[in-house]
Amino acid sequence: MDLAAAFAACRTEADFYRVQIEAETLLAPAEIAAQAPEALADPARGWLERLHGSLSRIGSSVAPFRRRALADAVTLFEGPATPGVARTLVIAFAGIAQRMNIPTAVFLQALPAERCDVVMLRDPARAAFLTGVPGYAADLRALAARLAEDVPLAAYADGMRCIGTSAGGAAALCFGLLAGARRAVSVDGAHPAALRLRFAEGADRGALDAAIAGVEPRGTALLSAYGAFHPQDGLRARLLALGLPGARSIGIAVQGGHGLLAPLLAAGALSRFLTEFLLADTPAEAMPDPWQA
Repeated sequence: MDLAAAFAACRTEADFYRVQIEAETLLAPAEIAAQAPEALADPARGWLERLHGSLSRIGSSVAPFRRRALADAVTLFEGPATPGVARTLVIAFAGIAQRMNIPTAVFLQALPAERCDVVMLRDPARAAFLTGVPGYAADLRALAARLAEDVPLAAYADGMRCIGTSAGGAAALCFGLLAGARRAVSVDGAHPAALRLRFAEGADRGALDAAIAGVEPRGTALLSAYGAFHPQDGLRARLLALGLPGARSIGIAVQGGHGLLAPLLAAGALSRFLTEFLLADTPAEAMPDPWQA
C-alpha cells in the first residue's frame, strides 16, 4: 500500500479517514516503517509520524512480520523462522473496529516475531463472531476446521494461543477452549449477551456457548483482563470468566478507559502484558491480581 499515492487521491475528509483506517487495520510494522512521513502533507504526515513513534517506543528494531491474506477478513502475519526456537501461533480476534483496539502494526510490534506467527481475524458483521467470520467460516467450529486447512498447525511446537479485544474477547476464550489452545486471553471482553451489537441485533447471543457445549477442557488457561479503573468492564469481565471452566478475571492497574491496550502502550507496558498474559505459561491462578502496569 503506497500511502503517499493513497492520500494524494483523497478528495474528502471521509476519503482521508478511509485510507488511515485501512492502513491501521491491515499493514504490518515493516510496511508502516517503510512509509516516509515527509512524502505526505498534513494531517497525514502527523498521523504517520505518531504511528512511527508508537513503533519505536516499543522497540528500536521493526518486527519483521510478512503479511499474507487468507481471506478478506483473515490475515496471516508470519515472522521469520529462527533455528532452535519453538514457534507459537497467535489467533487474534479483533473488536468492532476490526482491529485490536490499537493499530495492527503496533500490536504486532509488541510481539516477538522470532517466535510468533499471528492470524488476525476480523468480523465484518460486527456481531462478536457469533456468526463466525463471514465469507470464511460460519461459526467457531467451522473456523477451527478452516484454520486447520489453511495454516500448518502441527508446525507450531509451542502450540496455539488466542487473544481477543472487546467484542472479540469472548470468542477468543471460547475458541481457545474449543481448539485446545495453551492459553486464551480476553481484553476488555464481555459475553455477547452483555453487548449492544447494534449492527447485528438478530444474532444468536448463545452461539459461542453452543460451540463449546460438551467440549472437555484440555488444560487451556483462560484469562479475562480488564482495566482496574473501569467498573463496567470489570463487571463484564468477571461475569464472562464465571461462565467458563477455570477462567479467571484479572484487573490491570493502568489509568484509562475501555480499550486497555492503548493505555498499556502509553505506559510502556504493552510488550510485558502480552508476554506475561499470552505467551508465558504461568498458571491462571498464579497470576497477580491486580497486575501492575
